Amino acid sequence: MLTVLIHGADDAPAFAQTLSPLVSGAVEGILRDVVVLDVAGDDVRRVADHAGCRLASMAEVLAAPASLKGEWVLILRSGERLPENWIDRVVRYAGGRSAVAAARLPEPEPGIFDRLFGRSRGGVLASRAALVAAAPASGGRIDRLVGALKPRRMRRGA
Repeated sequence: MLTVLIHGADDAPAFAQTLSPLVSGAVEGILRDVVVLDVAGDDVRRVADHAGCRLASMAEVLAAPASLKGEWVLILRSGERLPENWIDRVVRYAGGRSAVAAARLPEPEPGIFDRLFGRSRGGVLASRAALVAAAPASGGRIDRLVGALKPRRMRRGA
């Protein structure tokens, strides 16, 4: 059902913090694969390898989106945390939305800076079809891809 794309992984402890809650998704059977984008550091590469993650460039993912095993894609910045109920929220959202929908899954406790300046943080959940549709506008950059997806804030009940 779900592929996770992790970007910005340049710090092994922050990367491990992002990976940790994904274990429950694998146990529940909704997490199909984790792809770590554009890894530069050996420490992150080692953690990704031990966790069974696939390493790829953003260009590779955009050129072959069918290589993503999940019909839905959760895009996370390394170091971001998922809320405790992330699995339920993802399943409910994906089960009730059209194939082109995209939503932002908020972090459990946004920092003061994020609250004051309205920065959007948290993972972006999108269908693989929406990812394919947004890819041409991305110019191969993850931040532009997220912008092209135009994710809406996921409601508390979703």
